[in-house]
Amino acid sequence: MKKTTVMISLALLSAIFLGAETIANVTGQKGLVLTIDRGAADGVETGMKGIVKAVYKEPGGEYTINIGIFTVRRVAERTAEATIEIGRGLNPADARYVVFEKELLPLPGQPATDDRGADWHLEQGDKAAEAGDAKTALEHYQQALAGDPGNLVAQEKCNEMKKAITAAERGAKFRDYLKKADANYEKGDIRFAFLYIAQALRLFPEGRDQVRERLAVMQREYSQELAALLEEKAVELKDIRAQIDSLLEKEAPSAAEAPPEAEPEPQPEPQPEPEASAEPRASGVPQRLQKIVAKAEKAARNEKGSWEAVFAGNITMVYIPEGEITIGSPPREGDADEHPAHKVFLDGYWIGKTEVTFEQYDRFCAETRREKPSDENWGRGTRPVIYVSWQDAVDFCAWLQGRTGLLFRLPSEAEWEKAARDRYPWGSRLPDSSLANFNKDHMMTRPVGAYPPGASPFGVLDLAGNVWEWTADWYDPGFYQVSPRENPRGPETGSERVVRGGSWANGASLVRSANRSSEKPESRLNILGFRLALGND
Repeated sequence: MKKTTVMISLALLSAIFLGAETIANVTGQKGLVLTIDRGAADGVETGMKGIVKAVYKEPGGEYTINIGIFTVRRVAERTAEATIEIGRGLNPADARYVVFEKELLPLPGQPATDDRGADWHLEQGDKAAEAGDAKTALEHYQQALAGDPGNLVAQEKCNEMKKAITAAERGAKFRDYLKKADANYEKGDIRFAFLYIAQALRLFPEGRDQVRERLAVMQREYSQELAALLEEKAVELKDIRAQIDSLLEKEAPSAAEAPPEAEPEPQPEPQPEPEASAEPRASGVPQRLQKIVAKAEKAARNEKGSWEAVFAGNITMVYIPEGEITIGSPPREGDADEHPAHKVFLDGYWIGKTEVTFEQYDRFCAETRREKPSDENWGRGTRPVIYVSWQDAVDFCAWLQGRTGLLFRLPSEAEWEKAARDRYPWGSRLPDSSLANFNKDHMMTRPVGAYPPGASPFGVLDLAGNVWEWTADWYDPGFYQVSPRENPRGPETGSERVVRGGSWANGASLVRSANRSSEKPESRLNILGFRLALGND
């Protein structure tokens, strides 16, 4: 993927003990062992822990991400070695500097461990925990773990205290949201009262009784306004809608609206291909589309005038008609691999209206008994699936073929770009937070379809930002110089696959429709997903 790693220059400050937020450069890496430029003279001791950082610089700006955690295992006078536990889909070679966790640093005037031993710290931690002082308990458990890194009891108690501290922080935030909800309700601002209540429920489901009381009052006094809000915010509330309906004592949502955690309803077996005389699922469907539409559950024109068809319960595809399109960037814009701009002719095809979601991918995982990918604790449901390799995406397409009898696949690079064209999917206007999830606005993915103003001329959503999207093609930086004019499919071989669209972490230059990038097929990242394509034959 287009990125340049950069080193951060840091002045070394000699000190007896490390201070809070102390940073050290990574000066060497071999496998999962990092060498850092601080050692015993700077207060580094074995057992210390912290976060490993990578810094990427792109035309749209510089961004830093956490790629793992480290533990110091060996210390010299001015250097130290640390082992790294790397996040999935990330590369230890990208490590550029480390940050020692404040809570794991030695206390002023006290070494990281002391002669009282791990057992003594465990006892003191238990006493603090019984007294309700989770932070002091955590400090003792961490001291025990620093003195005895393999102590499973200390490790588990550390985890328990961290969870307790996090729960307390969530509870405090929950109460704050409810106060704000009450204040808005008293002012008659039902919209923000409801939104604060919804956010409180999302943050702290354990407080549902307090949420139920407020929702009951709102339903009694402002039933129409509440119903309108539930309809207006259907996408944003998808992850907690079932909980809200339960608290309102409503009927559970349909299978298409089931919460992310619910196992999806089994779909019917693929039906035999209909006879040519079979009635299409929507009136006025052009003859050339009837073969596909006949297998759809419903079909209609969207707000842009393009045909849409729904398959397998909730997978919506948009038809892109045949025709000529210019792909690539004009002179003096974009990178070298985007030139020359050239015309290609593409047959008609269908492309996913949105990126494939966790809800859709989790159904595939459940039926094929494969491990579900991580969601980074951002939420599943209608967020785009992440941590999927190119082969994972291809396997999903094959599974969907079996369910529908249709040849679902990944789009070619040219198909993707045609669906996305203008300069940006919505036109030439520079992107902002109303048009796309980019530039680390949210520091995570957003539910698909959350940016209707950012739709392409065909009504395809989220082609800019949110997650990079796998395509079918191998990447060749010079391919546009030799691209076939009709239905180009990329080179026959390569080492990386083309990805398109940019992500939540990228700036404006990387969410342009013509921007090309690539990833190794085995990569699984939290900035990378995919959308579907389907031929019209």
